[in-house]
Amino acid sequence: VKVSAMAGHSEHQLGTTADLTSPAVGWDLLESFGPTPEGQWLAANAHTYGFVLSYPAGAEAITGYSYEPWHFRYIGTAEAQAWKASGLTLNQYLLQ
Repeated sequence: VKVSAMAGHSEHQLGTTADLTSPAVGWDLLESFGPTPEGQWLAANAHTYGFVLSYPAGAEAITGYSYEPWHFRYIGTAEAQAWKASGLTLNQYLLQ
């Protein structure tokens, strides 16, 4: 399971991905961001603004990456809402 992407393979290079954090975790990129009020809100609502969680908990074998509750990618509101309803990881959704 990867902790960071190999050179040339980061979603950040697309210009559509952001790492979001909060003072609750000292502005760091930590798994403990997930259960914070900010992390919970993002997990429940980001899709309504077109953002999706790229690397969810429990999907490490599918995504190849460790859980990153701070890593959100913009795919547009319609696609993000369809993704949320699908129950798939982002990669699974994009490949279907």
